[in-house]
Amino acid sequence: MELTGEALKLAGAGIKNVAALLLAIKHEHYKLVGKTNAKTLAKDPSPAVVAPLKIADKGKFQKLARSFGLLYFIPRKKGDSSPMLNVVSNEANAAKLNAVFQAMGYPIPAKEVKEEPAAKKAIPRVPQERSLPGRGNGLKQTTEKSTDKPSVKNRLEALRAASDSMRSGPVKVKEHIR
Repeated sequence: MELTGEALKLAGAGIKNVAALLLAIKHEHYKLVGKTNAKTLAKDPSPAVVAPLKIADKGKFQKLARSFGLLYFIPRKKGDSSPMLNVVSNEANAAKLNAVFQAMGYPIPAKEVKEEPAAKKAIPRVPQERSLPGRGNGLKQTTEKSTDKPSVKNRLEALRAASDSMRSGPVKVKEHIR
């Protein structure tokens, strides 16, 4: 009886671990901490955070990042010989990234304060001049008839007159007889 109970407990724990593994594979969360690639970080909608790191401190950074549970990647072009690296993480891991850099003795970066420009007066949509009759400035508009377009009413009357002149005699109407 006791052996059966213990076997069931072990089987249940194993099934739980397999279910967690399958769920992680389904969501493609292969890596939750440590060095990763840009594709994995791009799945998280939070914006990226970039921090400069000296090449000499790369090994120490990797050990501390693993212990802090930081998810990051270090992009580097082939042939780049600059003494600095860029560590890229996301905003969700920014606190861990700052903690790693602080443990390494790097200064904590100051927050960038975005200054809002001074409030400007709104530009009016309609100039305040009284000489614009076509704009909706509240003044009574003068109705000027343009001479370049003929009136629709005049054209209609001309067509009716032409139609009446074409009818010279009585018009035959077909009547339907049953």
